[in-house]
This record gives sequence, C-alpha cells and structure tokens, in this order.
Amino acid sequence: MTSRRSVVPRYLRPKPRRIALLSPPMWSVVVVVGFFVIVELIVQSGAVSSFKLVPVSTMATTAFDLLGDSAFLVNDLLRSVIIIVVSFVAASVLGVLVAYAMWRWGACRRSLSPYLNVFYAVPTFAMYPIMVVLFGTGSLPIIALTTAFGVVVVILNSLNGFNAVPEVVRKLASTLGMGRTQYFKKILLPAAMPDIAAGLKLCMAYSVIAALAMEFILSTQGLGHFISYSYDSFATKDMYGAVLIVAMLALVANIGLTRLLSKLDWRRR
Repeated sequence: MTSRRSVVPRYLRPKPRRIALLSPPMWSVVVVVGFFVIVELIVQSGAVSSFKLVPVSTMATTAFDLLGDSAFLVNDLLRSVIIIVVSFVAASVLGVLVAYAMWRWGACRRSLSPYLNVFYAVPTFAMYPIMVVLFGTGSLPIIALTTAFGVVVVILNSLNGFNAVPEVVRKLASTLGMGRTQYFKKILLPAAMPDIAAGLKLCMAYSVIAALAMEFILSTQGLGHFISYSYDSFATKDMYGAVLIVAMLALVANIGLTRLLSKLDWRRR
C-alpha cells in the first residue's frame, strides 16, 4: 500500500508550528542554552585553560558586576549605545532619502551607483584620520564612520523596494491627482517597506559591528575599548563579561527592531 503524498507544493504548505514537540522559538532557546552548557562543561573539565576561556557562569557573574559599576555604565556602555543609536538613525534616514533621490532622478542614480557598488571594498578604518581632521577627536568621527558603514545597505535595499513598485501604480496615483509627497507617503514608502525593513535590520547589525570595532582600535572609551583593554591587560573575566554584554545588547536591539518593523510591514497585518 503506497502512502499518500500531498498535491500541494512544499513551498505553499504552511510552516509547521512545532518540530519534535517544540516551537521554533523554543528550539532557538535550546540551541543557545545547549551551547552555553557545552562551553561550561568543557572549561570546568579542564580541557581548556581558564586563562583562555572562562566558564559561562563566570561570564554572567562578571557581566552583572560590570552592570553594577557606574563608571562602566557611563563611560563604556552608555557611550557605545548612544553612538550605535545615533549612527543607526542617521544611516536609516539618510539611506531612505538617498535611495528616493536615486529612484526619482536618473542622473543621481547614474552618478552614485558606481560608488555604491565598490563601497565595501574601501577600508573604512583607513578614513579615520580624515574624519579626525574634519571633526576632531571623540565620538563624532566614530559616528560618521559608523553611519557611512551602515548607510549603503539601507540605500540598496530601499532602492530595490522603490523599483519593485509597478509603474502602473504611479500612473494611477497621477490620475487620481496625488502629488509627489502624497504618493511617497501613502503608496511608495508603504509598498517598499518590506525591503526597507530588511535593510534596516542589516544596518543595525553593521552599526553595532562598526562602532565596537572602531572603539576597539581607535577610542579610549566605550565597550570596544573596554574589551581591548581587558585583553591587553590579561583580564580574561572582564573581557568575556563585556563580550556577553555586547551579545545581549545586539540580541535585544535585533528583537526590538524586528518587532517595531513588523508593525510597519503591511504583509503582517
């Protein structure tokens, strides 16, 4: 007796709510917890020197101690968070505006496209001396470079979203007497929002990476500098505690941004 096969193609079938009795979010938790347990057991067994890797329990304890240190909160954590938030907002707004200008005017698109295509081949960190000359030392050069690192992905994704809107929709809006501002707010921006949201998620990741990397090399404050200083000082516990804080910060930022953007995505309504 042959088993029945569904006539519905696999890509049209609804995603299973449970896999091996667990929901997908629970599997994510199981994977993370399992990884932490494995690391804990490896270090506790002595297979890896505690000088190279500390137990997860020690990382968590150190992270809580750091969060209770006012100097760390103000000089390192808060400073990095402000840089990341300011850079992300600047890159998001500038990226959508530049993408709209490229979509609206062909000359702008032709002039900027070659630079966008080769942007990530340019060593961003090498531009820091130029930024210091222009903006001086401190947070401003790092914000400028972090914004530049994340803005391109917003531009490219937003431009893809704008290009995906059919021309017939624009003609229909023109027939209805909609101006450019109305068309942008009510039709173009909502229609392109799924692609813009994808670009914003990547921009958040790039902002975190760029800000911490530049603090690691070029700054005297911030989470990146704290990790670098702990590494150079052989303060292994502090280093891994700060790394755990960075991981939690990135996770919270990603979850919060995803939930916010899901409310703006018309496909989820």
